[in-house]
Amino acid sequence: MRWLVRLVSSVLVLVLLLAVMTFLMPKDGIADLLEDRFAQATGRRLEIGPVIRPTIWPVLGVTAGPVRLSNPEGSAAPDTLTAPRIAIALDLRALLSGVLRITGVEIDQPELLLERQADGTVNWTIHPPRDEGAAEDSGPPVVTLDWLRIRNGRLTLLDAPTGLDLTLDQLEIDTAVPEFAGPVALTVRGLIRGQPVTLDAEIDALGPFLGGRLSGLAVEARAGAARLAFTGRASTTALDAKGRLEADLNDRPALEAVLGRPFPALPEGLGTESLTLAADLTLSSEGSVHLRAARILADGGQIAGEADWQKGKDRPRLTGRFAMDRLVLGQPADHAAEATPHNGWSESRIDAGALAALDADLLITVRAAQIGPLRLGTGRFRLAVDRARAVIGLDRTEAYGGIVAGKLVVNARDGLSASADLAFEGFEMEALLVDLLGSDRVLGQGRLEVSLLGAGDSMAALMRGLSGGLRLDLGRGELRGLDIAGMLRTMDPGYAGAGMKTAFEAAHLSARIEGGVVTSDELHIRAPLFTASGTGQVNLGRRRIDYRLLPRPAEAVDGSGEIAVLISGSWEKPKIRLDLEWLAEQRQKAEQARTEDLARQRLDALAPEAPPAESPEAAETGPP
Repeated sequence: MRWLVRLVSSVLVLVLLLAVMTFLMPKDGIADLLEDRFAQATGRRLEIGPVIRPTIWPVLGVTAGPVRLSNPEGSAAPDTLTAPRIAIALDLRALLSGVLRITGVEIDQPELLLERQADGTVNWTIHPPRDEGAAEDSGPPVVTLDWLRIRNGRLTLLDAPTGLDLTLDQLEIDTAVPEFAGPVALTVRGLIRGQPVTLDAEIDALGPFLGGRLSGLAVEARAGAARLAFTGRASTTALDAKGRLEADLNDRPALEAVLGRPFPALPEGLGTESLTLAADLTLSSEGSVHLRAARILADGGQIAGEADWQKGKDRPRLTGRFAMDRLVLGQPADHAAEATPHNGWSESRIDAGALAALDADLLITVRAAQIGPLRLGTGRFRLAVDRARAVIGLDRTEAYGGIVAGKLVVNARDGLSASADLAFEGFEMEALLVDLLGSDRVLGQGRLEVSLLGAGDSMAALMRGLSGGLRLDLGRGELRGLDIAGMLRTMDPGYAGAGMKTAFEAAHLSARIEGGVVTSDELHIRAPLFTASGTGQVNLGRRRIDYRLLPRPAEAVDGSGEIAVLISGSWEKPKIRLDLEWLAEQRQKAEQARTEDLARQRLDALAPEAPPAESPEAAETGPP
């Protein structure tokens, strides 16, 4: 029992001794010591005062306040840091020896401002003062802390060159400075617009890093499941960095909370569902970003390449070269809806706002691509964006069993317009028609030249306003839903419908397009048993056809045996019938024209021959 009494007595004596020492310690001297150490290390003045109280628990030291660290001239606010209270911990062993040694600092409810002005000046630059007589290699100041904590604070980040204005609430920072010029680990936690975020950093040399020198840095930031990590060398003053960058951008809600706006809508295959990145990063003080050896996993596909991002005068500019599994640009046509004028084409607004966000010049090699309704294979594209106008150049790209070359243009400078100048060689007609029009009624392989221009903010509006022209040449193929030879042989309209087909050896079509209507008076089809011409229209906007085929037996050279086949209605389910009335009308008109021509010839033959005209010279001189 006596040992317990002695133990309690010793503790009480120790507590009493600490209380007396705390009461007698030079409290103003502790605040002055911290101010001097801070000025020695940073060259900046830290003001602590005037309320100073000693503490024994939870740490031996003093609490003081308020605290103020002023901003350099020209900043948006007068102070870099303000706080109502600071707690300063002391080394007990040193204190028993009569020496004041600070071991830790805790700042409560601080308001922190980190700012970069338009001219690049930052408010966190550290320039320790140097005595005039000190040697150049006298080394950094001796500042050490066993721990440094910030609790329940607020951090505001302002970056004038980029327009960044970010606030981190409920800020907590934990770190230690074993050696000011040595390595330091740092943990930061807080809320950005209610989204919890954390940052872990390891700095190789704190003093040089805060002084603006390039120093080793490893940092990882997390928001939800999203992650951004950098390992390399960086400077806080000029914002220079070089190292390896890794990013996982799959947690869209967390990223949108941090950004304060919706995450950019990325095209399919470029991050619609998932997006991760790893690349060698170089960040220059001029604001340019350079990626090398980049590997991007987007929507299950892989993208490799390099890119350079520069500020530009009016908007950023992106240049680069990429190789990717799949590229999707624009919106594919919607053929699933029932073919009616109201819901055949999508009325959904096409959002081309991303074109105004940056200029670009990209060389892209792909294994597969979809550009609007077109599905393409292996090829190389050049994408150039200039002031919201994008030009996609196709360099002999695989398409529908053949190749395609040409260019596509999307212009969003004033409304939305699009144009295409394309040439398909050796392509399969059926597959192309299915993607473009949702129809599979023509089979064959050949060549297609098309020039198109449309304007409108939806696929429906574009198709309704389409203009241009096309030329089609096909080799051996077939027409589905129609047996022309059977109609010629029997004059029976029942040779149309499911299961019917017409084989041909060659086909040619030329057409002009105006107001979304394709008009063609030049169609030629050659088959073993017949030849055919045609005339009519295809209304692209309404997805309807009104076309008349005029086949005749192959041996007929004078038009005898010709019939008329009318194809009308929606192009998915057109009605096909013999147009005997039109054919009779045309024959009647032709017969009437021949009759009128014969009558004219007879009148001309009966008319007396007119005497030759007298010359002016003969009229003047008269008869001899």
